[in-house]
Amino acid sequence: MAKNSSGDDKRNKARANARQIAANQAKKEKTAKTVLYVGIGVVIVAVLAVVGVLVFQQSKPAANPENYIADGITVGKDEALVQPLKMPEGESSDLPAPSEAGAKKDAATVTVYLDFQCPGCQAFEQTNSSMLKKLADEGSIVVNYKPVSFLDRMSSGNEYSTRAANLAACAIDSQPEKAMDLFDALYAQQPEEGGDGRSDEELLEVAEKAGVDTSKKLSSDSEQTVKSCVSEKGFEKFVEKSSQDALDDGVEATPWVLINGKHTDKTSDAQALAAEILKATGEFKG
Repeated sequence: MAKNSSGDDKRNKARANARQIAANQAKKEKTAKTVLYVGIGVVIVAVLAVVGVLVFQQSKPAANPENYIADGITVGKDEALVQPLKMPEGESSDLPAPSEAGAKKDAATVTVYLDFQCPGCQAFEQTNSSMLKKLADEGSIVVNYKPVSFLDRMSSGNEYSTRAANLAACAIDSQPEKAMDLFDALYAQQPEEGGDGRSDEELLEVAEKAGVDTSKKLSSDSEQTVKSCVSEKGFEKFVEKSSQDALDDGVEATPWVLINGKHTDKTSDAQALAAEILKATGEFKG
């Protein structure tokens, strides 16, 4: 009987050890699952937070640069920025009214949609800029320039059109007096279509040579400078939206020129374009 009792004790002890091992294993598995679920939960929360931020960023309205009205800038006498002849409903500006800057009562609006990657836009400026400036200085017109980004595909993937238009918005936001000097400088160093577009550093150098202070803070964001606005593409969404607005308004290519809202194809002949503009103002003598 003692022998059997000893054997029972061993068996009972083995069973107890097995139960303890099983309990310990179950506890470890439960702990591991808890850690796993907590880890998954943390990851899910983190992912949801990132998605939430991205959704919020995407849902934010595109910030408009200061001195841009209805997606563009309006140039009057002495290449100074002015308000459009007719302010869009709901928009306001501290820029002078055209009449205050010398525009005549019957002045016309010449609207130019442009892309800084577009050779045709460069040719348009070379052909017509002196004539347009003369008419603006006489008070016969104001010129409404609307940069768009139709040709990103033509800069080997670095989205030069968007980044150049963004640079213009960043600079003009705080330094409207540099607008036309900057436009001229961007056309002067225009990269070839199909080649590499200029880097951010090269764009900033172009701006600085045009007299833009790239360390100056933006009017609309006291924490951002022209330089950081360029590197962070501060007005990228604005450029995207204004480009889509142009397409929605029927713009088919660049340069796309309107005289008092009516499209003209007389963009390669300064005399013919001037005659059409003056007809719209009632000053044509021919």
